[in-house]
Amino acid sequence: MESERARVDTVSADILIWQTGYRLALAVVLGVITVALRVVGSLPLSAVADSALGPDRADWLMAIAAVLYTALVLLIRATVRRTRTADRTLSTLMMAADLTVVFWLVFLVAAPDAYFFGLFLAFVSLQITHVYFGRAPALLMLVATAVAYLLLNDVAERHGATISWGRIWVTLTIFGAGAILVTRVQSNLQERLDTLVSMFQKAEGGDFSDSYDVAADRRPDSITSVGRAYNRMRTQLAEIVLTDPLSGCYNRRGFEQLVRRELARAARAHTDVALLAIDLDHFKQVNDTHGHLVGDRVIAEVGELLRASARTDDVVARTGGEEFMILAPNTSLDGAQHLALRIVDAFRRRIFVEPSPRVSLTVSIGVVADGVPNEGIAEDLRARADEALYAAKRSGRNRVVMWSIGLDALKLKHAEGKPVAPGS
Repeated sequence: MESERARVDTVSADILIWQTGYRLALAVVLGVITVALRVVGSLPLSAVADSALGPDRADWLMAIAAVLYTALVLLIRATVRRTRTADRTLSTLMMAADLTVVFWLVFLVAAPDAYFFGLFLAFVSLQITHVYFGRAPALLMLVATAVAYLLLNDVAERHGATISWGRIWVTLTIFGAGAILVTRVQSNLQERLDTLVSMFQKAEGGDFSDSYDVAADRRPDSITSVGRAYNRMRTQLAEIVLTDPLSGCYNRRGFEQLVRRELARAARAHTDVALLAIDLDHFKQVNDTHGHLVGDRVIAEVGELLRASARTDDVVARTGGEEFMILAPNTSLDGAQHLALRIVDAFRRRIFVEPSPRVSLTVSIGVVADGVPNEGIAEDLRARADEALYAAKRSGRNRVVMWSIGLDALKLKHAEGKPVAPGS
């Protein structure tokens, strides 16, 4: 959650930095208008402003507003550049400054019956705020805009202007309804875009488990089209990213992803899982004798054999050149032993690359099975399976070794294909 908040603050910082350029341009325009007014002649104040502030002060007050606004923009820009982050306080302060400048200028130069122009200008700022900073800041600005509009009319009434509060409330209601409607539409678009962004971020890490819910889009649009395109490509992308093209099994990335998922599920259900570390015996001799093309064909057939020997829910992966692993969910030690022996027997009976050159292979398998307290057990399971595999290799190959505490490969002297444990 903290990392997501930090990411949002970093994005907000980038947005504020490039937006300050436009704000500074606005301040420059106000400054140029002020200088021109001093040269050509003073800008007459509105009747209300003239009554509240005194005559012939519009240009000076506009200049002061431009200077203060510029100073605030530069201060926020310097702060963001230094920290490379922008929390909601800075974003809200900038939006409040925009709103203040808009209604200050409207107060200076517009008659009370034209104060609604301030709502139009604020509406533009409101939409920009929603697009770049989200719904909450936009709704806050909507409330602030309504308060500023009412306050402006109250000041006008206090200084002798005739105010029709019925018309004011009708205008404000129309503005609020329109702003809320547009905000809701934009919020829906933004939420769906965020969903797609999240899915693509997961896909970047190799997680293709989520699909876009097209049925939830009651009014399909371009975002729906992108979601459909992602769904069409998801299976293909998953196959490309998570599957070993030679063996047809999962690759290391796909295996690790599925291991995390299955261990999390086992931890919730309080069930056992088993892990089988499998190594092809003397596979280098196959490449040296028959060439790498034959070796590749053998790997492809090995992948097919392992997938056929495993159960439906088992995860079969090629984790190295001639190294494979099988994760067997909801499997006890006895079930894992039975699976491993079945695989060893299947290799003994299988002839690869028929009709020629007819390659025979055996495998060594290390097996571990245990309960799952949490997902952190993954590395421990793998280490124990590897330890059992090394014991199988060093004790003669073509066999299954079940991991147990105190495993010592140098003392293992058991017949071919029999499960071996210390002290047996």
